[in-house]
Amino acid sequence: MTWTFDHLAFNTADGQALQDAFDALLGLKPGRRPPFPFPGRWLYQDGQALVHVIEQPALDEAALSHIAFRTDEDAAVVLKRVQGSGLPYQLAQVPEDGIWQIFVQMPGGLVLELDAKSGT
Repeated sequence: MTWTFDHLAFNTADGQALQDAFDALLGLKPGRRPPFPFPGRWLYQDGQALVHVIEQPALDEAALSHIAFRTDEDAAVVLKRVQGSGLPYQLAQVPEDGIWQIFVQMPGGLVLELDAKSGT
């Protein structure tokens, strides 16, 4: 099973300020974001959304939400591997894209998002 870095996600009360900082430092620009049921924005470089900003008004400071990797392996195979690890996880699906997101709670509090398509 081969993995590729996909994105970093941050929770913040001020999505515009974080967007401006990533633009000033890395030249990342806002682009397409699927219609998730929560506010946010995706910041792109060369067609890849490297940073996902999740807007949560109640937060005092921006914080890392998760690190994401993607694979060409079928989502069912990935899920079986995650279940075999014994680590707690949650499933979600990207609206319109059909990509399965498996959010794995890693030791120490880090959340790892594993992205895979179903039926590939």
